[in-house]
Amino acid sequence: MHLVADMNTESPNPETSGSTPSADPSGAAPGPETPASTPSEEAKAAGAVELPFQAEVQQVLALVINSLYANQEVFLRELISNASDALDKARFLALTREGVAEQSGEPAILITLDDEARTLTIEDNGIGMTRDEVVQNLGTIARSGSLEFLKANAEAAKQKKEGGKLQLIGQFGVGFYAAFMVASRVDVQTRSMLPGAEPVLWRSSGAGSFTVAPGDREHPGTKIVLHLKDDAREYTKVWRIKEIIRKYSDFVHFPIKVNDEVANRSAALWTLPKSQITEEQHAEFFRHVTGGHEGEKPLLTVHLSIDAPVQFHALLYVPEKAPADMFHKDRRGVRLYAKRVLIVEDCDKLTPMYLRFLRGVVDSEDLSLNVSREMLQENRTLSQIEQQIVKQVLKSLKDLSESEPERYAAFWKEFGRVIKEGVTNDWKNKDAIAELCRFESMNTEAGKVISLRDYVAKMPEAQKEIYYVTGLGRHAVEQSPHLEAFRKRGYDVLFLVDPVDEWFVQSLNEFDKRRLKSVMHGDVDLGAEPEKKDEPEASVDAAVAAVKAALGERVKDVRVSRRLTDSASCLVAAEGDPGANFERIMKLIDQNTGESKRILELNPGHPVVKNLNVLAGREPGSERVKQWSELLLDQALLVEGVVQEPAKLVRRIQDLLAQVSSAAVSQP
Repeated sequence: MHLVADMNTESPNPETSGSTPSADPSGAAPGPETPASTPSEEAKAAGAVELPFQAEVQQVLALVINSLYANQEVFLRELISNASDALDKARFLALTREGVAEQSGEPAILITLDDEARTLTIEDNGIGMTRDEVVQNLGTIARSGSLEFLKANAEAAKQKKEGGKLQLIGQFGVGFYAAFMVASRVDVQTRSMLPGAEPVLWRSSGAGSFTVAPGDREHPGTKIVLHLKDDAREYTKVWRIKEIIRKYSDFVHFPIKVNDEVANRSAALWTLPKSQITEEQHAEFFRHVTGGHEGEKPLLTVHLSIDAPVQFHALLYVPEKAPADMFHKDRRGVRLYAKRVLIVEDCDKLTPMYLRFLRGVVDSEDLSLNVSREMLQENRTLSQIEQQIVKQVLKSLKDLSESEPERYAAFWKEFGRVIKEGVTNDWKNKDAIAELCRFESMNTEAGKVISLRDYVAKMPEAQKEIYYVTGLGRHAVEQSPHLEAFRKRGYDVLFLVDPVDEWFVQSLNEFDKRRLKSVMHGDVDLGAEPEKKDEPEASVDAAVAAVKAALGERVKDVRVSRRLTDSASCLVAAEGDPGANFERIMKLIDQNTGESKRILELNPGHPVVKNLNVLAGREPGSERVKQWSELLLDQALLVEGVVQEPAKLVRRIQDLLAQVSSAAVSQP
């Protein structure tokens, strides 16, 4: 067991099953640049043995090479991860067992590149493997040396209580075989730390068999030599190897040296105590994970170390500005690590959609991965991690809103629209998200926002509901006639002017035991105006009946309004029906939901309605009554920004102006 203890052998091509041991894994016949795995007579005499892979080897190698990994370059990640495990095992074994050989030098992973020989060598001074372990771990499919090691040493660790918890990556034992994606032959020189262990050489071209022979390694550890294929020569370039290390293995906690130069940074900030990380380090790491420019820094940092119910570390950042891809399908997300090794570059299973602006890393010891380590299983562990992240991020945002309201206002300006999505799809945290939401309102100056909590605190004693209006923007909604009675009584009205607000109010029915009520839907009962308590409103029943008869099926109903004080008429949606703004949004996203008929409300105190009531009493059904009825509907539609038949509207206005001007001219 050791660096390669997590490797499991497989064959690249099912079609080569049963081929000679010298067959190249790509299926090509061996040539000058395809070293054969058949041992020489001299090697055989020295004790070399040729052994067959398991029957499934050919199929599994084909899976590894052709479809298991999305990127060929991950072969290096797998070998580095195995080397890191081997070094962890060596340290653990030295603490739990007597008589083992000592490591030679400081723990490290060495990568040597030889462009002329076309080889890549990766070496560690870790635990190494015995001959039996080599045969078991490198000749058997899905037999994980790491898993076996954990089982074998669990009792010793309990007894000695030394060394702590091991952090081993190879739980499925197939990572080693990723080497055959790029190598025509792989040589493994290894020596175990166990007492009396002899050096071993393992060699294979990834076809039907492998060779095991006495090796010549002097110290514990493992050296793997990859004889690269023609199309894999890029992996002899120092810059390319460093690029892969920075991408996947930058935070492995052992130095990774490429031709003797350390290529990884080692310090994984997320594993350090919060008190030990400076703002400068946070800013640097933030730029590292976001690809940001010098001077950019996070607006908010969320640093977590959770032990139960699932163990993980997380270092998450809220950017100062919304990422350009925030509304793109293929947006960037949080990086997922397992034991400091990058598994998924942009993992969409760690945060809900409404927190998609978060950047950073999550590193877990408890992740259950499938064989490729790139495709996560849908399991409870991921769900638990997400729940903890959501809980902590929402708490951090609430703390920010209370301690630094100006900074929170800056956050809300950038990310408020997506936060509100959470109310519609995260029922468990709906109330906590609602506390974070901010809105402009009729009583706030443009650009300023208030919370639902602040709104409730400022409600007059007589007000029982939270009132809101939806629309295309502040300028549009603040001119709405629906606000007139609320303005007169001093009741504030929230301006919900983001498209998502239409779904927000459908999901949030109440806040702090107060119902959210649209000023544009249903009936409203605000009581009598204070100055008119003893002045009953004159009846306009004749006008209501005349308008209802004139408009017919074009409206759902005609009734007297209790929300208008200045305008003659307005349109409202029945309770439960979609409003005009919602229908407008659905059309914009090419979702034709049809148009619901609305209710026309008439202001009984307006001169036009009063005069129409008199006219309807004298000449019900006349053309003038019909014309005035049409104009009352037209002006209500015009306020909504909807003009169904502009030419007819113009003609009706011109006719009315002609009548008024004639009457004015005829007077002495």
